[in-house]
Amino acid sequence: MAWAFECFGRGLLTKAQTGGLDLTWGNGEALVSLLPKLATREGLGALLALGPIEAPKRLGQGSDYFCMHMKGQPTLEPFRAAKGWALGVATSPVAGRHLRGTVLLGSRFGPKDVDFEAHVYEGQARHVYWQGLAKEIEDLIGMCVYVGTWSGAYALEVSDYAALINAVMGLDFTEDELMLLGKRSRNLEKAFNTLHTDLARADDMPPRRYTEEPIPSGPYKGERAEKDKWNQMLDEFYDLHGWDKDTSLQTRSGLTALGMADVAEKLAAGGKLIER
Repeated sequence: MAWAFECFGRGLLTKAQTGGLDLTWGNGEALVSLLPKLATREGLGALLALGPIEAPKRLGQGSDYFCMHMKGQPTLEPFRAAKGWALGVATSPVAGRHLRGTVLLGSRFGPKDVDFEAHVYEGQARHVYWQGLAKEIEDLIGMCVYVGTWSGAYALEVSDYAALINAVMGLDFTEDELMLLGKRSRNLEKAFNTLHTDLARADDMPPRRYTEEPIPSGPYKGERAEKDKWNQMLDEFYDLHGWDKDTSLQTRSGLTALGMADVAEKLAAGGKLIER
């Protein structure tokens, strides 16, 4: 719907196409009227219900530039100022969402005792990698992210999870063993997506608009997702996971090291494994 409002403001959609709705940006009444049309595929809603890839194709006129999505999933996440946040959203296994690796500042949303700024590129891949694995662990044990590692210095960390598990279940898990489970979990999701989609490295890049249009004002004026620096972050992120940098595909050696040789075989059978 945000895409429709912007297209209307830029003259790419007319009132004849909107069913008489005035989609001037900020018109809340029009938004409320448009929502049920989207749900029932009535009028303009039928176009919007096609989703962020097909709808712009139907409308044409270069309107895809204004439709923000990751891997076909609509996203309203910030990509230009907070580089670690953006990388986590772009590489999320559930596409376009911020709970699977995003980091913001060293004092929150990231490893404890690590100090970094949101807008820099350096080191962000390492932080996103760590936070993504921590979130896998939290999902596995049923820990709410808001009392967990996402709250950084103010809440629990992976070592606390190990202590809690051991105390309750009489086990002897170490932090390293939990992180290994996190790596296996993330790689299983990655393999599932690889087998059932045609996603590639290009799909881990930000929407084009965020690489071309800098922030126009405010404390982060001029910031954008610079392609060369973004690609450097992706290279480091793939290296940390043991994935192939050219294709983003997993490697046999990387999966075998995690005890996931059976997953490697399934990927190989589908022609989607790097043999090294």
